[in-house]
Amino acid sequence: MKRSILLFWCVLALCVILGSSVALGKTKLTLWGGYPEMVPFYEKIVNDYQESHPDVEVEILASNLRDFEQKVYISLPSNTAGDILEIATASVRKFFDGGYIPPNPPDIDAMLKKEGSYSKFAIKDLTYKNDTFGIPLFRGREVLYWNTKMFAEEGLTNAPTNYDEVISYAQKLARYDEKGNLTRSGISLRLTGGGMGVAEKWQYWLYPAGADILDEYPDGKYRAGYDNEAGRKTLKLYIDLLYKYHVDSHKLKSDAEAFALESTAMFMRESWVIGYMQEYAPQVEYDSAALPRDKRGATMENMVNLYVTRTCTNPEIAWDFIKFMLQPKYQIYLIDTIGWLPARDDVDYSSVYEKTPQYLEFLEIPEDFDLYYMPPIDCYTEILSRLAERLVNAYLDQALLDNPEGIARVIHEAAEETNNILKENGLYQEE
Repeated sequence: MKRSILLFWCVLALCVILGSSVALGKTKLTLWGGYPEMVPFYEKIVNDYQESHPDVEVEILASNLRDFEQKVYISLPSNTAGDILEIATASVRKFFDGGYIPPNPPDIDAMLKKEGSYSKFAIKDLTYKNDTFGIPLFRGREVLYWNTKMFAEEGLTNAPTNYDEVISYAQKLARYDEKGNLTRSGISLRLTGGGMGVAEKWQYWLYPAGADILDEYPDGKYRAGYDNEAGRKTLKLYIDLLYKYHVDSHKLKSDAEAFALESTAMFMRESWVIGYMQEYAPQVEYDSAALPRDKRGATMENMVNLYVTRTCTNPEIAWDFIKFMLQPKYQIYLIDTIGWLPARDDVDYSSVYEKTPQYLEFLEIPEDFDLYYMPPIDCYTEILSRLAERLVNAYLDQALLDNPEGIARVIHEAAEETNNILKENGLYQEE
């Protein structure tokens, strides 16, 4: 019995030693992301990378964006984050000062700043103090998607180009049952869900109207930028579309799902929708167009970047894997198969938009369009989330219809909360 027990422990110890030896021969990296639709792209990169680097294993972990951001906020300070993070600048900038995300090594800094490779906007977005952090993988720009068949049935040959046309077209395109209930929205608005996403989508209408969520001042301070005519006009537009013109409703499906089901005629979203439509609704006839203008034309440019964290034990290999991923052929593969807009400007994407012309609006935006972005301040997520809560409640309040005083009150109180958050973070521009 003693010999049997001794033999058992010897065999077990040998297995552990052999297993450790195998493990020591492998370099394991973990990549965390907040866009589950990106997983097939990463799997393709991992498989190709391992052909020349069989000693490297890369584990991909992706969850929905809001849960992922919370996971990052907890894991970075506790030194338990993944080796590589896929995340927007505004969501992690607060971790730069603490060293949780180190500055870029010289070769990555040079790659980012190489003439023509990335936009000046991207370089500015990833620069903090005297260093750069991370490198862009893809970016979010918005367009208006419109169902060409529905438009043709109403004699409409193009997407709306301004806010008056949005209202007019949406009324023509909406459908109702015999009781007057809306069965197909003329336009699908973001009314609920997604946390701060509600405020982001409201901003798509606010900025062309002439304002922004925050006004930035030269000394790096801010103040709420929407307690004005543009802010009131934007909220009024939502209320009117809901309760005066009855072209959208909380009771209907919304966003990409509604568009794929042909339950809406048009809506605003990023390029990933094209990949979504290819997979779930290839029969739907649609196109993309520049966002409608009001006082100006504009679209958001939101960079999603790759960062190597402080706790990565093999940062050189992690960065080598990232550089492999950013090759032109994989940037083309990204937009062609997943739908997200790649960040590199020095790649020829003509093969993609010749095959799928809906991408052209993302790749070649009008010259007179403004590109705006999320301010790189720690509290911006909180600002948008709080504003979103107020907007969700406002969209449910039919009493705001033809009520300029009520709309002004909603906007003013939201702006006061925005300014209070800025004050709490030492970022408020005093009068």
